[in-house]
Amino acid sequence: MRSAWLSTTLALAALLGGLNFALAQGDVPLIGDAMDAPSAATPLERRCADWTAEPAHGIIGLVGYDAWKGISDMGWQNNGIHAGFNYGTRLGALSDATGIGFQIGGTMGVFNWSGSDYRPSSLDQAQPQGFLTYGFFRKASEDSPWIAAFAQDWMLNDNYGVFAQNPTLSQWRGQLGYALDDRNDVGVWGAARLISDTRNVPGVGTVSWRPMNQLNFYSHHTWAFGADTWLWVGIPERGRFAGNGTLGDYMPGALANIPLNNRVGLYALVTYMHPSVRAGPRGFEEEAWNFTIGLSFYPRGNASSGSWLPQLPVANNGYFLVDTNGV
Repeated sequence: MRSAWLSTTLALAALLGGLNFALAQGDVPLIGDAMDAPSAATPLERRCADWTAEPAHGIIGLVGYDAWKGISDMGWQNNGIHAGFNYGTRLGALSDATGIGFQIGGTMGVFNWSGSDYRPSSLDQAQPQGFLTYGFFRKASEDSPWIAAFAQDWMLNDNYGVFAQNPTLSQWRGQLGYALDDRNDVGVWGAARLISDTRNVPGVGTVSWRPMNQLNFYSHHTWAFGADTWLWVGIPERGRFAGNGTLGDYMPGALANIPLNNRVGLYALVTYMHPSVRAGPRGFEEEAWNFTIGLSFYPRGNASSGSWLPQLPVANNGYFLVDTNGV
């Protein structure tokens, strides 16, 4: 079952990669004229819209399916449903002068609804998990092609990992990009740990968890019908928390946001960290991956536009990787 999910994750990443490369040559519409009238705006108009003329804020509702695993799970995967929101807004005179906006969002997920058979306790309980993201962003404009975002992410856990603990973790996450033209930008995004956590696990002793530092190089394309696709590849920090080896060699990822109409969209995310150890039991335990697919809802009818929609997605197990000294 685990290998099947991993194969699905990598296959979808390859599909999104091929889609991003092949269709970028001609911007072939996938949905045709299914969008409502506001989608007539060109990508340049959407990217470089007059900040003062745009709606002052934008909100996205989220509901989706997650499958993921990390080092703390020692090879076991988690499956469940998440729901939440992501909100962006202008900041008055500051936004008029600089284009800087503020975003805040969060999700709540419940995983392993039927319990588990690999933890020392709480076998009959599900695994709740929450994420909170807030920070500032700036999108490209006619006056400046630079894109930037900086946010703090929180991960709130219950029955987390093989020891069924509840660590609370936090990281910084940032993005810096440059718009090459009206449809493409490139840049970097990364994460740096801020808050780790330590718990006393009965029968084991002191166990700690900490966010992984990572740096990724990305390419983003905006399609004529309003969809966005991101591709990236990156590297995590090298040393294991406990000093007993190394983490991953590289981390590919892909994200797609596809508007189905002006109020509903489809989003999909795949990430994978290839472990640095050779294939086998240890490699199986140390790899990390995430597969997310869901529906997004835009109450203001701006699924394909909006300067004040959030720049960064809400954190999840694809953007927030965790190392531990307990396994």
